[in-house]
Amino acid sequence: MVTSKQMYDKVKLWIDRAIIGEQYANIANYLDNANTHINHQTGEIKTFGSLEGLKVSIFGGGLSVTGSLPKYLYGSNAYSLDRRTTAQAIEKISDALHLQVNEANVTGLEFGTNFLMKHQVSDYLAKLGSMPRLGRYHFDPSTLYYKGTGKQQPKVFVFYDKLQDIKAKGADYPDAWKGENLLRYEMRFKGRLPQQLEVQEVKASTLHQVLFYGMMVKRYQDNYFSISKLNQIKTDVMSEIKTVRDAFNVFVARLINQSDQTQIGDFLDELKEAGVFDDRKNYTRLKNKIQEVATNANITISDELMRELDDEIKNCGDYL
Repeated sequence: MVTSKQMYDKVKLWIDRAIIGEQYANIANYLDNANTHINHQTGEIKTFGSLEGLKVSIFGGGLSVTGSLPKYLYGSNAYSLDRRTTAQAIEKISDALHLQVNEANVTGLEFGTNFLMKHQVSDYLAKLGSMPRLGRYHFDPSTLYYKGTGKQQPKVFVFYDKLQDIKAKGADYPDAWKGENLLRYEMRFKGRLPQQLEVQEVKASTLHQVLFYGMMVKRYQDNYFSISKLNQIKTDVMSEIKTVRDAFNVFVARLINQSDQTQIGDFLDELKEAGVFDDRKNYTRLKNKIQEVATNANITISDELMRELDDEIKNCGDYL
């Protein structure tokens, strides 16, 4: 299978007015469909426009630029951008706005890539289990989210059928993708990126630095491998059964690995809603116990589909 090493897609940049300088008054002239709004109570002036698909908002303290870098650079976000092409996209924005965008703060970032798989995307998503400290949301067979429960979502991990997503949006895609199973996995960050990513700063120029890009790839891989996976029951598992307990564990493991991970999550949610345990740690203990039985080395082996996806995730970090 061929895996793309291109990772950057949507970004949100904030460019402080101090960086813009005298050029600030002219920026609206470079935008498409620029509209100015005045708050008659406060006197605040805001201008909203676009730049070849990017959304540009001009405020008193500076401006924000939001959108897909590959779509801006190539007219399509079918593929993400690597370090080199990300630098080209930033340079193109700088030229269009007549200012130095490299110094912009990155306040939102999507990092991910596409994988050509042997089977339907939904088959892989059904076998991905829980991720530490994040909820699992799988309302649609072709889309799987891992995110927190609050209104603010500073960190989200998503797996989805990229080809189905492109078709739904009516966008173009390469002819070679027709009939293919295209799984996309991406990380989405917003808000205080330096604190989340444990770095001193995240500027537009940071995105195409070798060390930062390598760190992002490793984080991408590590978060994937923190997800529990459904396994296959060994074909010769009967030879492992010596006691009634062994037989019980084989039976339970078989049921768990034949079910969708959503059913496990639904059961845990049902227990929480009913207030079954006084100590909330017991829900985590139960989830760990279920996972322990489902992945018992004496009973199961790694699932074929999960081995395929594991290999793809490992290989995406080969070339930076």
